[in-house]
Amino acid sequence: MKKPSRRKYNNMLIIFVLLFIAVLQAPQLIKTYLIEPKENIEVVEGIKSLFEGENAIQKMHFSEYDLSANTSEQESQLIERWFTLEGTLLNDDSVKALKEKLPAPSSVEVWLEDQEEPQRITIYQAPSFWMMQNWQGEWIAVSAEEGYLFRED
Repeated sequence: MKKPSRRKYNNMLIIFVLLFIAVLQAPQLIKTYLIEPKENIEVVEGIKSLFEGENAIQKMHFSEYDLSANTSEQESQLIERWFTLEGTLLNDDSVKALKEKLPAPSSVEVWLEDQEEPQRITIYQAPSFWMMQNWQGEWIAVSAEEGYLFRED
């Protein structure tokens, strides 16, 4: 029996490497092109506000900085924007589906007038909107530019 040539070994090696790559990529290709997404994101009709609306915001504590209502005009404007935020109410199934796909959340402590404890807002950043938990514990989707809500240093 004749021994295979070096060229045949190289060709077989190339074919095996390509097959190995195909096997590694198969689950992602199947998931992307062949399986229909199970969960559709449904939006419950209605606009909800982020805050109750009775007590004004005194200060806000972000992970990197603080805002106070009585310091600069720019900080007062940011606080006013937050206080008037409204978003589209999301149902529980949509929230669960989104949480699996979004990066880790951040939180903001908001100190309101005449309240002893701060209100903590959990925020998820999606590519085209912000998912926030309002004062009633409901999740709302808010469409706003990052510079509209957060201080740009």
